[in-house]
Amino acid sequence: MNAPELSRTAHGLLEALDFLPVPEGTATLGMEQSVAERFIKAYGADWSEFFLRETPQHTVHVPAFALARYAVTNALYRQFMAAGGYDDPELWTPDGWAWRLQADHRQPRYWDDPRFNGDDLPVAGVSWFEAMAFARWASLITGENIRLPSEAEWEWAARGDNPKTLYPWGNLWDARKLNSGYGDAKITARGGLAPVGSYPEGDAPFGHGEMLGQVFEWTNTLFMPYPYDGQDGREDRYTPARRVLRGGNWSDGKYVNRLTVRYHYPPFYADMTTGFRLALGGAQPPIAARPAYDLIVYGRSTFCPDLIDTKRWLHAWNVPYRQLNHDLDEQIAQRLDVWLGSRTVPTIVVAERGEVDPIAPPAAADLKALRNVDRGSMLHEPEEATLHAFLVRHGFLSA
Repeated sequence: MNAPELSRTAHGLLEALDFLPVPEGTATLGMEQSVAERFIKAYGADWSEFFLRETPQHTVHVPAFALARYAVTNALYRQFMAAGGYDDPELWTPDGWAWRLQADHRQPRYWDDPRFNGDDLPVAGVSWFEAMAFARWASLITGENIRLPSEAEWEWAARGDNPKTLYPWGNLWDARKLNSGYGDAKITARGGLAPVGSYPEGDAPFGHGEMLGQVFEWTNTLFMPYPYDGQDGREDRYTPARRVLRGGNWSDGKYVNRLTVRYHYPPFYADMTTGFRLALGGAQPPIAARPAYDLIVYGRSTFCPDLIDTKRWLHAWNVPYRQLNHDLDEQIAQRLDVWLGSRTVPTIVVAERGEVDPIAPPAAADLKALRNVDRGSMLHEPEEATLHAFLVRHGFLSA
């Protein structure tokens, strides 16, 4: 694609995404305890965890950013596919590309289903991995910091400065203002997606449409308990754990279509209700480019202070990595046995893309004193300065 063509494509993509500004402000996240208790009383004690994950209600500061007016459509997603989005590892997170290859996944799950594939419908059946790849592609095309929003950004855009409201338009349910699964007595559920822009009366305070109904929208945020803290690791883009979805969907009813609802699924999950909306700019860093090698972090799925510290440093430096949890895979544990003479973690390995072996055999080391030891293309239980030097030497960071 030559420069004029690229410029036209970038302009057209930005125009189609239709980013609207969201001002800096203090966002109220979640719902009051008393409201959650009313929902639990109405739906039953089995729903306690579902509603209580939205508590306690609290406030956070959100810097200014921009958010797309609507969820990404099939027409826009088709551009990503036509550009080779499923064949370009540069667009995917390391774990996302490994999943793409292993699953041989080449399109959204319902791409060929006529119920969901109209050009003006929100794209459905996309995983978090696919949403991230699309965001990276859009960033490269436009030269802008295009990404998935945090859940704090999403709720601030959907709610504005009204801490009491459960819906973008106010605090009273109105089935005429969204595409949901169950309507009021005189309103029949559509039973599927609607063209974007079909429910202008339900617009959010800053002009964004269909923040409820239609599709669940992936956020960048890892599912962790409230209160929200954007610096505690939940905005790490590379941890292979559950991500938060916001916004309700076309299939479910009033209990899900609230702006405080926090669904969560693994990053590879997709169904007929999962889509996404993109953010632009703001305080979140751009999605990092894929390095020449994979940085593999061997860890545990269970709590490990050293692993938390390592991932916190990687997140602060915006370094992509792939995490393999040896608690869940005996082969990984045995590999560490061979390499280290122990099964302790975290261990950091530089490997060829898609591989797990270090690019060079680990240098000899005293197996009784491996903490903070740099062994060539392997580093064991690092301290911050040693990890930084290791990443610089292998091209993940500039000196």
